[in-house]
Amino acid sequence: MSLRNEPLSWQLESNVAYVPIYHKGNLVGFFKQEYASGIIKFLNEDEILKKALKKACTDLLIKTGNDPSKVNYLIQKYIQISERPKYGTRAIALLLNERQKELDLSNQEFIKFCDTFKLSPTELNNIYAGETVDDSLLMPLVRILGITKERLLEVRDGSEDV
Repeated sequence: MSLRNEPLSWQLESNVAYVPIYHKGNLVGFFKQEYASGIIKFLNEDEILKKALKKACTDLLIKTGNDPSKVNYLIQKYIQISERPKYGTRAIALLLNERQKELDLSNQEFIKFCDTFKLSPTELNNIYAGETVDDSLLMPLVRILGITKERLLEVRDGSEDV
């Protein structure tokens, strides 16, 4: 067999162009040209939003007479509140809100819908208020949300896979 017909171990794909990405003058990596602009735009917007959040939190602390050095604590608090809850009563309340939107029901219609599945308006309000979800509410919630009991338990009690 001739050397020209054998596949090469090392090859170069000449039609893929990678461009360097820099952060504050330091090279951080290479990306395909088609993705590079979008990545840079996202990262710059993210940095601007972080600066704006820090400025707003600092202003809030000063206006309320609190110590501006606690700005990082306040930022973390707001980020934590803003993140989608992964487990607990807040996560179940979010699932209920999503189910209501999915069914395209008004608040009153959704309350009646839940009541037909044996979740009273009081119990529904208690979930939205953040009270603990009792085991007796699991089956009604499973039927309302259309998920398995195991999945609901993972959401309620917390799980690494949630």
